[in-house]
Amino acid sequence: MKDSMMKRSLGIRFQLIAGIVIITLASIGLIGALSVVIIERTAFYWKVNEAERLVAFVRAASPPETEDPSIGYRYAVKALKESGAAEYAIVGPGGRVLAGELKTREPGGEVVYSGESVTIRRRGGGWLHGIGDALHVTARLKQEEKDGYLSFVMPLSGAKEDLSEVRRFLVIYALLDTVIIVVFGAYFLSRYIVGPIRALDKAATRIAGGNLDERADAHVDNEVGSLAASFNTMADRLSSEIKSLERVNQELNTAQEELLRSSTLAVVGRLAAGIAHEVGNPLGAVNGYLDILAKGGLSKDEEQDILERTVKEVSRIDFIVREFLEISRPASTPLEPVDMNSVVRETVTTLEAHKDFKGIDTAFVLKEGLPPVLIDARKLRQVFMNILMNAAHSFAGTGGARRVTVESGTETKAVSRRRRKDDPRFSPGRERDFVFIRITDEGSGMSEEAATRIFEPFYTTKGPSMGTGLGLFVSQSIIKTYGGEITLSSSAGAGSSFTVSLPASDEKGEKA
Repeated sequence: MKDSMMKRSLGIRFQLIAGIVIITLASIGLIGALSVVIIERTAFYWKVNEAERLVAFVRAASPPETEDPSIGYRYAVKALKESGAAEYAIVGPGGRVLAGELKTREPGGEVVYSGESVTIRRRGGGWLHGIGDALHVTARLKQEEKDGYLSFVMPLSGAKEDLSEVRRFLVIYALLDTVIIVVFGAYFLSRYIVGPIRALDKAATRIAGGNLDERADAHVDNEVGSLAASFNTMADRLSSEIKSLERVNQELNTAQEELLRSSTLAVVGRLAAGIAHEVGNPLGAVNGYLDILAKGGLSKDEEQDILERTVKEVSRIDFIVREFLEISRPASTPLEPVDMNSVVRETVTTLEAHKDFKGIDTAFVLKEGLPPVLIDARKLRQVFMNILMNAAHSFAGTGGARRVTVESGTETKAVSRRRRKDDPRFSPGRERDFVFIRITDEGSGMSEEAATRIFEPFYTTKGPSMGTGLGLFVSQSIIKTYGGEITLSSSAGAGSSFTVSLPASDEKGEKA
């Protein structure tokens, strides 16, 4: 973490300056090294030329043979001393030393020059070791004669000191050049690159934080300035689009609320109309019976018959009201694991004594070992009873076999969850297992329009004496309360298939 913070704190300016400094030092170092090599070679060959000139001078200063050699070579000796030559010796014919001192050791070193009568060797030095320590020169006193020769050593210490001064100058020059590059490079980088980039970074961070009015302040005439201008243009368009989306979203929310109110009022109106229609008939009958009783003149048997009819109509009204209360009333009994196979078997066994279920052949295709579901068993039995009675009524007016198939199993579905702060939308939920019971009949079926409205309250395809149109509506409300669903597959003349699905629970009876 410290390394990442350090890298972030260094920033692009440090990285660019460090790169420039490294490149500058590398280039100056390379140029300096080449310059030193060139100067060394120049100084070395200048010394070689100087040695050749000194040999030529000694030859020119050689006295005639009749003159005393010790006196004749005094100018040559003086020239050798003034040029800094050491270990010099002038040897005449026969090996007689005419001047200087003859050294017995053999000259060594690299031969750097070899003429017809002059040989120059270098002591020490080389490509990686400098120009060397000295030059050892050997030459004949006269080119046309083989007797007599000249030998001397020319030190290179002076040239080496001059080269050391050159190296120090190059080092100082490299340091000064680096300082100048760092100072001016930092200034120009900060002004034209780093500063605008930081302004872009701050603006982007604030815009990401929700401040859509933030803009990058980078007024430089280069690519970074052009990037900042494009960034500001993008931010303007983004702010405009977001504000437009907010307005559209607000309008959609308003329209949705109005639509929800309208649909709620429509449902309430339909429910009210249905209740008025369903309750109106028995209520009218009750009013008629009460009018008859109010007029009097009836026998006790007639009064008893009217009272019994009135009680039946009142019971009918009470049944309709209780059906509606069951829709919104929360479950009062504690939930417990329920085996759907057992409940559907018990329901079929109960209905076998019902007059409308006489002659129905029920075939069970149940998968054993299904996980339990959490529901009120009484309400689940009510749902199965409504669906089975609908299946029995679908055989009215049809010939052939009266067969109902009941099968069960499990399936996996994706469950959607409503978000807390975004009510109109849904977030994808995880997949979970459901237990289903499918009840299929071979009755008359229903049309496509009837299948789409079958779960609406008070909608029914049966006759007036066979139902109020609330059974499937109530059944669907019950199953939805416990997290399940009822689906229908039907077509006219081909029977119907209702599937009841409920979430499976674990072994402890808790929801998965």
